[in-house]
Amino acid sequence: AHADAATGSGLRVDGVSVARGARAVLDRVSFGVGRGRVVAVLGPSGAGKSTLLSLVAGFERPSAGAIAFDGADWSALDPVARGVGVSFDDAALHEHLSVAENLDLAARPLGEDAATRRARVEEMARSLGVEGLLARRPSSLSAGERRRVSLGRAFVRRPALALLDEPFANLDRANRFAVRGLLRALQRSTGATTVVVTHDPTDALAIADDLLVLIGGRVRAHGPALEVAARPADLEVAQLVDDLGMESIAYTAGRMPDGCSLSPDFAASVSARLAARGLHDARIGVSAWRLRLARPGDAAALLVEATVDAKEPAGAFTDVVARLHDASLVRARLRAEDAQDLPSGARGHLAARHEELHLFGGGSPGLRLD
Repeated sequence: AHADAATGSGLRVDGVSVARGARAVLDRVSFGVGRGRVVAVLGPSGAGKSTLLSLVAGFERPSAGAIAFDGADWSALDPVARGVGVSFDDAALHEHLSVAENLDLAARPLGEDAATRRARVEEMARSLGVEGLLARRPSSLSAGERRRVSLGRAFVRRPALALLDEPFANLDRANRFAVRGLLRALQRSTGATTVVVTHDPTDALAIADDLLVLIGGRVRAHGPALEVAARPADLEVAQLVDDLGMESIAYTAGRMPDGCSLSPDFAASVSARLAARGLHDARIGVSAWRLRLARPGDAAALLVEATVDAKEPAGAFTDVVARLHDASLVRARLRAEDAQDLPSGARGHLAARHEELHLFGGGSPGLRLD
């Protein structure tokens, strides 16, 4: 699939920039998506995610760079000629049309006769589980039903490329699971190369083959989704791809903050990696999922003494917000049964193993050092 992107099969974005006044919305963005793969575009608000989708759809033109699909230059093609399927972030539907008419309108560019389109619409409605809603208007639909119909509009033509802007926004948990499943099924059945814009790393990792991280209009990470999440390129990327954010603790000139310590082996490893780069400062990163209560004899690479500031129940887990000696805060997602023995104000030790830790540079954006 990666070879596809390199050889011209699939979507290719090369050096695309967009400026609005003096502000660069996108800055020399380049990436490829192999034919039939799903890429999730992840980033904070204002990163340029929706603008990127609009460029690929042909609704906007870049100020520099080129976009191609299956080796064909799309620079001069209008949106209709590109033939992409699009689902907008607000599940935009034609409010004056029924569900059936919304789906039929999206199918019309295929040029099929009415009977063929009707069969196509009915087949899509069955796959979406909305066959009983075809006569309804969008205003009478729930948020989850609107999302299903919006996805149907994007895929009803079996497009070669589908563009989905925040397809899971404003959905409750049950609907998120359902809509993610529908998206995966529609993408597999059509084989569409698919670009999904989202701000939620859980959604991104649940549906994507590849992950593209945009920050400030620039590509900061791109690759197989699980690899980007497991080895984030820098601390800012780590904060985005971990649904709880990445906790980090300063390591300055060989010293940790009071109450924090590294095992001798891990401290030696950190010192060696910094010396090899002529650096003195770093940040030790660890996911809140990986921090646990230290036990006697625990072979921990990182040990943190902290005072419980607050507890936030999360089902089988409890998020513990703890205050370090220097008054900075860390979050640990502990098993509920472990957290129940930690009342607010209690002091305890949190621990993590060597393989659970990340090493980032001390400056911004904190480039990965291993």
